[in-house]
Amino acid sequence: MVVMEYELNLSTTEFLYFLDCPQKFRLYRILNPLPYKSNFMNSSRSVISYKMRGYKSKKDKGIKYHHFFETFHKKYSRIITNTTPPEEIQEDNVKLLYWVIQQEKYYEKKEDYYWYPFEREVRLMTEKQRGKIDCIELCEDKNGLRVIDYKSTPELNDHLTLLFYASLLNDYRLENTDEGKFDCEVLEVGCYYYEMGVKKIYNLTEVDRLAFERILKNTQEKISNNEFFLNKSSCWNCNVKTICKIEIGRN
Repeated sequence: MVVMEYELNLSTTEFLYFLDCPQKFRLYRILNPLPYKSNFMNSSRSVISYKMRGYKSKKDKGIKYHHFFETFHKKYSRIITNTTPPEEIQEDNVKLLYWVIQQEKYYEKKEDYYWYPFEREVRLMTEKQRGKIDCIELCEDKNGLRVIDYKSTPELNDHLTLLFYASLLNDYRLENTDEGKFDCEVLEVGCYYYEMGVKKIYNLTEVDRLAFERILKNTQEKISNNEFFLNKSSCWNCNVKTICKIEIGRN
Protein backbone atom coordinates (compact mmCIF):
# COMPACT_ATOMS: atom_id res chain seq x y z
CA MET A 1 0.00 0.00 0.00
CA VAL A 2 1.56 3.29 -1.16
CA VAL A 3 0.47 6.24 0.97
CA MET A 4 0.34 9.57 -0.87
CA GLU A 5 0.97 12.87 0.93
CA TYR A 6 -2.66 13.99 0.74
CA GLU A 7 -3.77 10.68 2.29
CA LEU A 8 -2.14 11.66 5.58
CA ASN A 9 -5.13 13.91 6.23
CA LEU A 10 -7.04 12.38 9.15
CA SER A 11 -10.58 12.57 10.45
CA THR A 12 -11.31 12.19 14.15
CA THR A 13 -12.53 8.65 13.58
CA GLU A 14 -9.45 7.67 11.55
CA PHE A 15 -7.09 9.21 14.08
CA LEU A 16 -8.64 7.29 16.99
CA TYR A 17 -8.85 4.11 14.91
CA PHE A 18 -5.12 4.23 14.21
CA LEU A 19 -4.30 4.72 17.89
CA ASP A 20 -6.55 1.76 18.71
CA CYS A 21 -5.32 -0.52 15.89
CA PRO A 22 -3.44 0.60 12.74
CA GLN A 23 -4.89 -2.32 10.77
CA LYS A 24 -8.38 -1.09 11.67
CA PHE A 25 -7.48 2.35 10.31
CA ARG A 26 -6.13 0.84 7.09
CA LEU A 27 -9.31 -1.13 6.40
CA TYR A 28 -11.53 1.82 7.30
CA ARG A 29 -9.61 4.07 4.90
CA ILE A 30 -9.90 1.52 2.09
CA LEU A 31 -13.67 1.42 2.61
CA ASN A 32 -13.93 5.22 3.05
CA PRO A 33 -11.65 7.05 0.56
CA LEU A 34 -10.46 10.56 1.42
CA PRO A 35 -13.06 13.15 0.26
CA TYR A 36 -12.40 16.34 -1.65
CA LYS A 37 -12.24 19.41 0.60
CA SER A 38 -15.16 21.19 -1.09
CA ASN A 39 -17.35 18.08 -0.87
CA PHE A 40 -16.49 17.42 2.75
CA MET A 41 -17.05 20.97 4.02
CA ASN A 42 -20.36 21.40 2.21
CA SER A 43 -21.87 17.97 2.76
CA SER A 44 -24.37 16.79 5.34
CA ARG A 45 -25.85 13.41 6.17
CA SER A 46 -29.43 12.59 7.12
CA VAL A 47 -30.50 10.02 9.70
CA ILE A 48 -31.78 7.82 6.85
CA SER A 49 -28.34 7.72 5.23
CA TYR A 50 -26.80 6.57 8.51
CA LYS A 51 -29.29 3.70 8.64
CA MET A 52 -28.40 2.70 5.08
CA ARG A 53 -24.72 2.55 6.08
CA GLY A 54 -25.55 0.07 8.85
CA TYR A 55 -25.25 2.31 11.92
CA LYS A 56 -26.91 1.06 15.09
CA SER A 57 -30.16 2.55 16.42
CA LYS A 58 -28.24 4.24 19.27
CA LYS A 59 -26.23 6.17 16.68
CA ASP A 60 -29.44 7.21 14.89
CA LYS A 61 -30.82 8.50 18.17
CA GLY A 62 -27.66 10.53 18.75
CA ILE A 63 -27.93 12.10 15.27
CA LYS A 64 -31.49 13.19 16.04
CA TYR A 65 -30.38 14.81 19.31
CA HIS A 66 -27.53 16.59 17.50
CA HIS A 67 -30.10 18.04 15.11
CA PHE A 68 -32.19 19.19 18.09
CA PHE A 69 -29.16 20.95 19.65
CA GLU A 70 -28.26 22.52 16.31
CA THR A 71 -31.70 24.05 15.75
CA PHE A 72 -32.62 24.76 19.40
CA HIS A 73 -31.77 28.48 19.56
CA LYS A 74 -33.46 29.30 16.29
CA LYS A 75 -36.60 27.35 17.21
CA TYR A 76 -37.01 28.24 20.89
CA SER A 77 -35.31 31.62 21.37
CA ARG A 78 -38.62 33.51 21.50
CA ILE A 79 -40.05 31.33 24.27
CA ILE A 80 -36.91 30.54 26.30
CA THR A 81 -38.24 32.66 29.20
CA ASN A 82 -41.44 30.60 29.48
CA THR A 83 -41.92 28.95 32.85
CA THR A 84 -43.10 25.74 31.21
CA PRO A 85 -41.24 24.31 28.20
CA PRO A 86 -43.12 23.06 25.10
CA GLU A 87 -44.77 19.64 25.32
CA GLU A 88 -42.33 17.99 22.89
CA ILE A 89 -39.49 18.95 25.24
CA GLN A 90 -41.25 17.85 28.42
CA GLU A 91 -41.74 14.36 26.93
CA ASP A 92 -38.00 13.78 26.39
CA ASN A 93 -35.61 13.96 29.35
CA VAL A 94 -32.56 14.74 27.15
CA LYS A 95 -34.36 17.70 25.57
CA LEU A 96 -35.66 18.85 28.93
CA LEU A 97 -32.18 18.83 30.47
CA TYR A 98 -30.87 20.90 27.55
CA TRP A 99 -33.79 23.35 27.86
CA VAL A 100 -33.04 23.91 31.57
CA ILE A 101 -29.32 24.51 30.90
CA GLN A 102 -30.02 26.91 28.03
CA GLN A 103 -32.62 28.80 30.02
CA GLU A 104 -30.21 29.21 32.93
CA LYS A 105 -27.50 30.39 30.54
CA TYR A 106 -29.89 32.89 28.96
CA TYR A 107 -30.73 34.49 32.31
CA GLU A 108 -27.05 34.49 33.28
CA LYS A 109 -25.84 36.18 30.09
CA LYS A 110 -28.86 38.36 29.33
CA GLU A 111 -27.30 39.00 25.92
CA ASP A 112 -28.06 37.05 22.76
CA TYR A 113 -24.47 37.70 21.66
CA TYR A 114 -23.20 35.36 24.35
CA TRP A 115 -26.20 33.05 24.57
CA TYR A 116 -26.26 32.03 20.92
CA PRO A 117 -23.50 29.64 19.85
CA PHE A 118 -20.84 31.20 17.62
CA GLU A 119 -21.19 28.34 15.12
CA ARG A 120 -22.94 24.96 15.05
CA GLU A 121 -22.23 21.74 13.13
CA VAL A 122 -19.15 23.15 11.41
CA ARG A 123 -17.28 20.97 8.89
CA LEU A 124 -13.63 21.95 8.49
CA MET A 125 -10.71 20.50 6.54
CA THR A 126 -7.05 21.55 6.77
CA GLU A 127 -3.88 20.09 5.30
CA LYS A 128 -3.57 17.57 8.15
CA GLN A 129 -7.06 17.11 9.59
CA ARG A 130 -10.78 17.19 8.94
CA GLY A 131 -13.86 16.87 11.12
CA LYS A 132 -17.26 18.18 12.17
CA ILE A 133 -17.34 20.35 15.29
CA ASP A 134 -20.70 20.18 17.07
CA CYS A 135 -20.64 23.64 18.61
CA ILE A 136 -18.33 26.67 18.88
CA GLU A 137 -19.01 29.19 21.64
CA LEU A 138 -17.41 32.41 22.84
CA CYS A 139 -15.38 32.04 26.04
CA GLU A 140 -16.59 33.71 29.21
CA ASP A 141 -15.04 37.21 29.37
CA LYS A 142 -12.20 36.10 27.09
CA ASN A 143 -11.20 36.98 23.57
CA GLY A 144 -11.30 33.37 22.45
CA LEU A 145 -13.39 30.44 21.28
CA ARG A 146 -14.60 27.30 23.02
CA VAL A 147 -15.07 24.00 21.19
CA ILE A 148 -17.95 21.84 22.45
CA ASP A 149 -18.51 18.19 21.57
CA TYR A 150 -21.88 16.55 22.25
CA LYS A 151 -21.64 13.09 23.81
CA SER A 152 -24.30 10.84 25.30
CA THR A 153 -22.02 9.84 28.21
CA PRO A 154 -18.28 10.14 29.03
CA GLU A 155 -15.86 8.05 26.94
CA LEU A 156 -12.19 7.20 27.33
CA ASN A 157 -10.96 9.36 24.42
CA ASP A 158 -13.07 12.47 25.10
CA HIS A 159 -10.14 14.75 25.96
CA LEU A 160 -8.09 13.54 22.99
CA THR A 161 -11.07 14.17 20.71
CA LEU A 162 -11.39 17.73 22.04
CA LEU A 163 -7.68 18.35 21.42
CA PHE A 164 -8.16 17.08 17.86
CA TYR A 165 -11.00 19.56 17.24
CA ALA A 166 -9.11 22.44 18.85
CA SER A 167 -6.10 21.74 16.63
CA LEU A 168 -8.36 21.48 13.58
CA LEU A 169 -10.05 24.84 14.23
CA ASN A 170 -6.83 26.69 15.11
CA ASP A 171 -5.06 25.33 12.01
CA TYR A 172 -8.03 26.17 9.79
CA ARG A 173 -7.95 29.71 11.13
CA LEU A 174 -4.25 30.05 10.28
CA GLU A 175 -4.62 28.49 6.82
CA ASN A 176 -7.61 30.68 5.90
CA THR A 177 -6.79 34.14 7.26
CA ASP A 178 -8.46 35.78 4.26
CA GLU A 179 -11.86 34.40 5.35
CA GLY A 180 -11.91 36.25 8.67
CA LYS A 181 -14.51 33.75 9.87
CA PHE A 182 -12.65 32.85 13.07
CA ASP A 183 -10.92 35.94 14.47
CA CYS A 184 -10.04 34.30 17.78
CA GLU A 185 -8.15 31.13 18.64
CA VAL A 186 -9.49 28.24 20.70
CA LEU A 187 -8.81 28.81 24.39
CA GLU A 188 -11.24 26.31 25.91
CA VAL A 189 -12.67 22.90 25.07
CA GLY A 190 -15.49 20.91 26.59
CA CYS A 191 -18.09 18.14 26.35
CA TYR A 192 -21.81 18.32 26.90
CA TYR A 193 -23.04 14.89 28.06
CA TYR A 194 -26.65 15.12 27.01
CA GLU A 195 -28.00 12.02 28.78
CA MET A 196 -26.65 13.45 32.05
CA GLY A 197 -27.26 17.14 31.40
CA VAL A 198 -23.65 17.84 32.39
CA LYS A 199 -21.23 20.22 30.69
CA LYS A 200 -17.49 20.01 31.45
CA ILE A 201 -15.16 22.80 30.30
CA TYR A 202 -11.34 22.76 30.27
CA ASN A 203 -8.72 25.40 29.54
CA LEU A 204 -6.60 24.56 26.51
CA THR A 205 -3.01 24.76 27.73
CA GLU A 206 0.19 25.03 25.71
CA VAL A 207 1.24 21.67 27.12
CA ASP A 208 -1.95 20.14 25.69
CA ARG A 209 -1.30 21.70 22.28
CA LEU A 210 2.28 20.49 22.02
CA ALA A 211 1.48 17.00 23.29
CA PHE A 212 -1.28 16.59 20.71
CA GLU A 213 0.92 17.90 17.90
CA ARG A 214 3.50 15.24 18.74
CA ILE A 215 0.89 12.46 18.76
CA LEU A 216 -0.60 13.62 15.44
CA LYS A 217 2.81 13.95 13.77
CA ASN A 218 3.89 10.53 15.05
CA THR A 219 0.66 8.97 13.76
CA GLN A 220 1.06 10.48 10.30
CA GLU A 221 4.68 9.32 10.12
CA LYS A 222 3.66 5.74 10.92
CA ILE A 223 0.94 5.85 8.26
CA SER A 224 3.44 7.19 5.74
CA ASN A 225 5.79 4.30 6.61
CA ASN A 226 2.99 1.72 6.18
CA GLU A 227 3.11 0.66 9.84
CA PHE A 228 -0.29 -1.03 9.85
CA PHE A 229 0.24 -3.68 12.49
CA LEU A 230 -2.63 -5.57 14.11
CA ASN A 231 -3.49 -4.83 17.72
CA LYS A 232 -5.25 -8.04 18.76
CA SER A 233 -6.31 -6.63 22.13
CA SER A 234 -8.79 -4.40 20.26
CA CYS A 235 -10.38 -7.20 18.22
CA TRP A 236 -13.25 -7.84 20.66
CA ASN A 237 -14.79 -4.40 20.03
CA CYS A 238 -13.87 -3.93 16.37
CA ASN A 239 -16.46 -3.09 13.71
CA VAL A 240 -14.29 -4.32 10.81
CA LYS A 241 -13.07 -7.61 12.28
CA THR A 242 -14.86 -9.72 9.66
CA ILE A 243 -13.10 -7.92 6.83
CA CYS A 244 -9.85 -7.98 8.78
CA LYS A 245 -9.94 -11.80 8.88
CA ILE A 246 -10.16 -11.84 5.08
CA GLU A 247 -7.18 -9.48 4.75
CA ILE A 248 -5.09 -11.50 7.20
CA GLY A 249 -5.85 -14.64 5.21
CA ARG A 250 -4.58 -12.99 2.02
CA ASN A 251 -1.34 -11.99 3.68
